[in-house]
Amino acid sequence: MTMTKEYKIESDGAEFIVIDGTGETIGVYLTQDAAEQDIERCKKDDAMWEPAKLLVDTAIKADMEKHEIDRGTA
Repeated sequence: MTMTKEYKIESDGAEFIVIDGTGETIGVYLTQDAAEQDIERCKKDDAMWEPAKLLVDTAIKADMEKHEIDRGTA
């Protein structure tokens, strides 16, 4: 289950604002190139986050089964 997060750049005068798919401002940059570079960084971070999240979820489920406890307790 891979979640693709979208990013966009909006121009505000002399600044370039990177915004994610939820509308959250990621950063404000002086050049469009800097904004594009940060989008690439965010995409790499997103790609690393997905497998880590799956590993943590698997570990929690294993702990739940082993100790017969609910997710909140695990």
